[in-house]
Amino acid sequence: MTIAKLTLQGMKQIAGEVVAGVDYVLYQAATALEAGPVKSCHSAQLVIGDKMECALVTNYRTTEQGGCEITLRRIAPAA
Repeated sequence: MTIAKLTLQGMKQIAGEVVAGVDYVLYQAATALEAGPVKSCHSAQLVIGDKMECALVTNYRTTEQGGCEITLRRIAPAA
């Protein structure tokens, strides 16, 4: 897993770890967020290392350990 920072539209930046695929990112944070604002959020900015990219929130769930997992779909940059 890789350390990353996630900023959801209208919310504070949070730190966590990611597993990145070609067109998706599974973001895991140690602290759960309020589900309502996350589920209604459409866009996010993700910083992995020194690279920033935009993504769309596709799923949110809390974990048994009190954290959360957010699935994001990467948005390809405009050419």
